[in-house]
Amino acid sequence: MTPVEKKAAVHHGEVRYANFMMLRLDPAFRRLMSNERIAAKQELENMVSSVQENVFLRTYSLLGLEADCDMLLWMASQDLRAIQTAWARIAMSGAGTYLSPTQCYIGIYTLPDPPSKKDAEGGIPQGLFGKNRYMLMHPLVRSHTWYELSDAERNKFLGERQNVLARYPGVTEHFFYSCGLDDQEFIVVREADAIEDLAQASRELREQRIKMFTRRDTPSMLCVGTDLRDILDSLG
Repeated sequence: MTPVEKKAAVHHGEVRYANFMMLRLDPAFRRLMSNERIAAKQELENMVSSVQENVFLRTYSLLGLEADCDMLLWMASQDLRAIQTAWARIAMSGAGTYLSPTQCYIGIYTLPDPPSKKDAEGGIPQGLFGKNRYMLMHPLVRSHTWYELSDAERNKFLGERQNVLARYPGVTEHFFYSCGLDDQEFIVVREADAIEDLAQASRELREQRIKMFTRRDTPSMLCVGTDLRDILDSLG
């Protein structure tokens, strides 16, 4: 088993579920009266604030970056049902009734140590996820030949990737394991405050030999961490 697979392996009490929901705003929202839009935005904001008491939740703008979606919600929790409940509440609140999912990814992450309650948000240690301005996210499916390699061979290719990331200390990468939960094997997330570092690191990673064993790693989505109110105001 490779280091990434070991990190993503399921251990009782340590697993956290992650959900990435891409959303599109119904144009009908823009045709509402100004006071109706304001009230609908506030209702959704209040609901999201309430949800964040039990679930890790970050909002990202994709406006002008993706053709079929306007924003992304990144939610995580130790309880998959909590994520489902959170989304149901959001979808029925104010401006949330005008948001339609266009894509959705689900994966799991294994924490190295259980978080303390005071440092956790939905069971996620503060500062572990969603701490940077920019996020690049994409699914990953390995070719079958990857699994025909020995552990030593796979670790060598993975080590080459780690050497690239080591040159970009401002870039943080997370792997979420999806096999058995979704179509892809992994969800890859890279975060950074400098978009130049994020782009350069991603370009160099694409040039590594391990790419020979990648069957699919698209769509790749660049997301900008943005407060929900700013996202809603930019949309209407």
